[in-house]
Amino acid sequence: MGRILTALIASPHADRTLVVYAADHGLALGSHGLLGKQNLYEHSVRSPMILTGPGIPKGISTHAFTYLLDLVPTLAELTGVRMPHELDGHSLRPLWQDTTASLRDTVFLAYAGPGKAKMRAIRDERFKLIIYPQINHRQLFDLSGDPHETRDLAANPQQRPNIDRMTSVLRRSQRDYGDTQALEVSEPASKGINLSGRRRTPDRWQPQWIVQKYFRP
Repeated sequence: MGRILTALIASPHADRTLVVYAADHGLALGSHGLLGKQNLYEHSVRSPMILTGPGIPKGISTHAFTYLLDLVPTLAELTGVRMPHELDGHSLRPLWQDTTASLRDTVFLAYAGPGKAKMRAIRDERFKLIIYPQINHRQLFDLSGDPHETRDLAANPQQRPNIDRMTSVLRRSQRDYGDTQALEVSEPASKGINLSGRRRTPDRWQPQWIVQKYFRP
């Protein structure tokens, strides 16, 4: 990246080039006892997004809810390209014009893995609800005091209004995005999994410290 940017700055095109740095979602390296991306906890759903170039002020960051799909309308607006149809995303320009701006009040999260590994989640500025449809299980986290999602509040009767409210918002988001995944099933699978006697072999991408910590005989 450094070499690319150095070459760009040395070229005559730097003052008319937009640079976007983005990537896939995060990776759990032991958080919540997990290895990989197959979950909807914060450590595995966040994506980096950095923009720089003409018309974008330096040194500004935001905590506003954004999606990677916001990049297309953002770049279209910055380059004067007219989109042929309506897009799901929003231009990010208001976020650097006004650091208190917001594009949306909630963010909808989904993991549609192979087989029965499916999860849905919704979060707002404070709460996050995660639903595991195949086992009819829910988790509720108050991110204002528990940013690492270590205290599940779903069993607390006082949180029932928040669960109901967040579930309603989640269903509305499903309709908006055309998601037909049921949030519960009539015959849920067992929540527990017995790994006794199963051979565990790390894939070649796992760092050595992960292998030593989680895969020792």
